[in-house]
Amino acid sequence: MTQKPVLLKPRGAIEPVPWSEIAVDTPELGPQTRLDDAQFVALDVETTGNAPFLVLEIGAERFRLDGPLSFFDTLVDCRAPINPYARRRHQIDRSMLIGAPEFSDVRRAFLRFARGAVLVEHSHDAFDTWLVGRGLENPLEHPIIDTSTLARLVLELPKGQTPGLARLVEVLGLDVTPAHAALDDARATAMVFRALIARARENLGWKTVGDVLAALPPRPIVDRTHPSQRASAASRAQGARGQTAQPRSSAPAATRRATSPTPNARPGRSSRRRRSGSSGSPGGSPA
Repeated sequence: MTQKPVLLKPRGAIEPVPWSEIAVDTPELGPQTRLDDAQFVALDVETTGNAPFLVLEIGAERFRLDGPLSFFDTLVDCRAPINPYARRRHQIDRSMLIGAPEFSDVRRAFLRFARGAVLVEHSHDAFDTWLVGRGLENPLEHPIIDTSTLARLVLELPKGQTPGLARLVEVLGLDVTPAHAALDDARATAMVFRALIARARENLGWKTVGDVLAALPPRPIVDRTHPSQRASAASRAQGARGQTAQPRSSAPAATRRATSPTPNARPGRSSRRRRSGSSGSPGGSPA
């Protein structure tokens, strides 16, 4: 059975273009995989800037420590309003999204693109990878490394400081300029990662993927439930606690049926703390 071709619409393209998956020789990925052998995918996501933060653009670079392998770049058909502040930052407007693929198709292609790789994001609150994984029955299985956390460790920055991507580019002396466009910022993230790993291998002796993951703190678990959903859940819980009186009927009370606990609501987020220093800016890329 012939697989339906995937059409992507990179920023600046007038019409969608076919995406061809490039075959790469991917080694078995695990904690013992040597850094020189591992493959990585740096990604960046631009959004509407309004909760529930729908994806407008995904850009990614697949790379090894010695350089890039391939790129992934597309706008995403999103029919939700775009926050004006976010639009000024990433310069994506409604007209650019005409003909772009839907998020489900983009994510399916991206997961093929990222197969067998370590994901790298510049997002201290794991926002970009959460956006990609939102709606999946199972979470992303890839190891994930955040370059802001990595930078605090390798560059010995003050605890609690979240360096923006532009600042790291400057500190590391890299010839790249983050531009609030997904592919550009993904490429900048890849360059920052390679530079940080080069320093860590020299100063900290890291040799394997497991060495990097073991040195980094656990990824944060952020409650992205919309405030209205949290309030509704609290009201329901309060109501349930109040219903403790016995039935007034003379008939014996019915045996309570065993039920599974109500699953948590899918994450949403009312405000987006972006990745530039400590300031927040909805929907944009790191400054």
